[in-house]
Amino acid sequence: MKARTSDTFAQPRLVAASDAGLPATPAAMALSDEQYRFWDDNGYLVLKGALDPDQVREILAMVDAEWTEREGNDHLVDILSGEDAWKSFQLNEARPEHRREVYKLNNLFLRRERLRRIALAPVIKDALHGILGGEPLICNSLNFERGSQQPFHLDTWYMPPPVEGMMVAANIALEPMTPDNGPFIYYPGSHKIPVWRFSHGLLNIIEDEREACEAYLNAEVERRGLKAETFSCEAGDVFLWHAQLYHGGSPIRDMSQTRNSLVIHYWRSQDLPAEMVRTDASGDYLAHTLRGEIAA
Repeated sequence: MKARTSDTFAQPRLVAASDAGLPATPAAMALSDEQYRFWDDNGYLVLKGALDPDQVREILAMVDAEWTEREGNDHLVDILSGEDAWKSFQLNEARPEHRREVYKLNNLFLRRERLRRIALAPVIKDALHGILGGEPLICNSLNFERGSQQPFHLDTWYMPPPVEGMMVAANIALEPMTPDNGPFIYYPGSHKIPVWRFSHGLLNIIEDEREACEAYLNAEVERRGLKAETFSCEAGDVFLWHAQLYHGGSPIRDMSQTRNSLVIHYWRSQDLPAEMVRTDASGDYLAHTLRGEIAA
């Protein structure tokens, strides 16, 4: 098993256009020099009020429609708590009480054109373009109605991008996050920990080696004196994070409190062969390799 090799690990562009001698295009100027440096130092960035209340209501209505129109609905939902924890159901098989558990609604973006537009709204898209140095592409989407309660992890364990490092994730808050509803938790600066490669030489997790990888990351966190922080936010705020930011979901103290959010992982369209990238009527880039067809 190999660990801690970062010399071939690509990094998103982390300096402002003016510092790099690049032309001041609108996308390059979407973020300030200070924001680029904050991203470089911390591995995350918060876009306050990136979504307006109407956009938030639209996404909440989409999720509600999936649950209330379950007949014939083969959309996949993963249940993460309760007696059916770690089971997956098509929505036409899911029971109403499943909605009161922690769950993950997978890839709603494939079916909802409006969700794609909101996930690539100009303020988000321009920030992603500036960070990645290329056209952002939606890799997947995950809708949560409650906090995920996931242990600390790296997203590259599950969805490493075609070019290492060239992925940014977003937690789009649809409701406030509070200490009681399982807020997003992360270690600022953990993206600078040299990457751990599993025994096959890749970033994709090998479950039998998870414990060793976690021990390495936790030791690095302690050695560097990193402190976990929670994302406190209002509906419409967006938390962008680096592919290698060590993060998770805090325990939920009050299961009666929802914490709706939309999580998106973005790759760059230029990193995939042209035949694997498609656009829809809105002009948004989408990965063609995902299971399922893109609907209007």
